[in-house]
Amino acid sequence: MNFGQLHHIEYYVKDLERTKDFWGWFLPFLGYVENQKWNGGISWRHQSGTYIVFVQLSPEASLIKNDRRGSGLNHIAFMGKDADHLEMIRLELRRRQITIHAARADYLWFECPNNFAAEIYLPQLS
Repeated sequence: MNFGQLHHIEYYVKDLERTKDFWGWFLPFLGYVENQKWNGGISWRHQSGTYIVFVQLSPEASLIKNDRRGSGLNHIAFMGKDADHLEMIRLELRRRQITIHAARADYLWFECPNNFAAEIYLPQLS
């Protein structure tokens, strides 16, 4: 890893199985591989060393709703590969009935099943 590079992101989720289904498709499409798996969590690691962790919330904490429009994290953005790759992702998001908030030639912005927003960005097209 490089100095200052993002090391990891950790999300707490209400439905780990649903999370694994979505992110287990999406992250490998961006070059991530499953890294760790344990009772109550899973992580995927990118070749850069950055990794993303998802942890099942406790029942009492699951009553708190995530709202990306409130105080806190709004979304995470991933560097895309190219326009064809972006289009393949867009089609798969639609097939999975994932809400797409914005789509242009240079980015997709959508919400995963846990109401976390994510973006794929192609800077070379901006």
